Amino acid sequence: MANPKQRDSASQRREQARRQRDQRLNTNQNGRYRGRGRGKKISEAWLLVGGIVLMVAIVVGIFVWAANQQTGSATKGNVDIQKALTTISPQTFKKVGAGNAKTLFKPLPSNADIPKGPNGRPQVLYIGADWCPYCAAQRWAIIASLSRFGTFSKLDTIASAEQNIVTFSFHGAKYTSQYIDFVPVETEDNTGKALDTPTTEQRKLVDTYDAPPYVGANEKGSIPFLLVDKVAISSGSFYPPQQLLNLSYQDVANDLKDPNSDVSKGIIGAANYLTTAICRATNNQPADVCTQEPIPTLDKSLFTKASNGSGPVLALNGVQLALPERRRYA
Repeated sequence: MANPKQRDSASQRREQARRQRDQRLNTNQNGRYRGRGRGKKISEAWLLVGGIVLMVAIVVGIFVWAANQQTGSATKGNVDIQKALTTISPQTFKKVGAGNAKTLFKPLPSNADIPKGPNGRPQVLYIGADWCPYCAAQRWAIIASLSRFGTFSKLDTIASAEQNIVTFSFHGAKYTSQYIDFVPVETEDNTGKALDTPTTEQRKLVDTYDAPPYVGANEKGSIPFLLVDKVAISSGSFYPPQQLLNLSYQDVANDLKDPNSDVSKGIIGAANYLTTAICRATNNQPADVCTQEPIPTLDKSLFTKASNGSGPVLALNGVQLALPERRRYA
């Protein structure tokens, strides 16, 4: 039988062991609780980060969607405007005739040394600049006319820096035709920065034919300049750009549907004169364009008399290619 001291010692050992177990249990529980607290904080942090990322993604998505909507709308508008300009009916061309346009074509001598275009076809050379309002007006007529001989692509809509005339730029544009080679040179953008650099051959043509006796002395070097094969040259717009002042692209497109509008009389009248000159260069091809009115009638009055410097200003002069003084008016 155990004595009292042994019983007390055993009891103390059991009590000590119990306390140690309780202490270990509390330590483990506190550890788990602390672990759960850290896990909760980490989860909350990740939720916060995830929420921020989601919000950024939504905002970026909205901006991308809005940009695509604007681009799509602009592209559609551009296509609609070009369609209105490049699908003018033969009946409308006939009804407008010369309209209120004034031919500025001067005949070239039969021995004029005019090179063919890059594909060996009759060359239609254009020299202009994005900022030029007279170029802006003339481009509408050029596109309308040349669309009867071929097809444009990559035409950008712009507004001239001077007078803010809505128009297109030929810089970077493409044109395909089985009848002619269109060679556009947009020398400067709307800020005066150089765009297309005229070749030595093109400079020679401008120096020779955008000068007396083909234009008046005060019109030398004016833009827009047009050369149609060995047929004719012109310097200036065939109608005043003021006819397009304060008009939007849609306004112009709508007016083109009405052959009695001033816009139609200017753009389509000028286009008919250009078509007449081109038909001379192509030997009246295509026949469904060149033999239909008003082309045969306008052919009898294609050329203007020598300029005496009077009349409305229809061009920018003082053009020294790629030089600032080209901004002076006639």
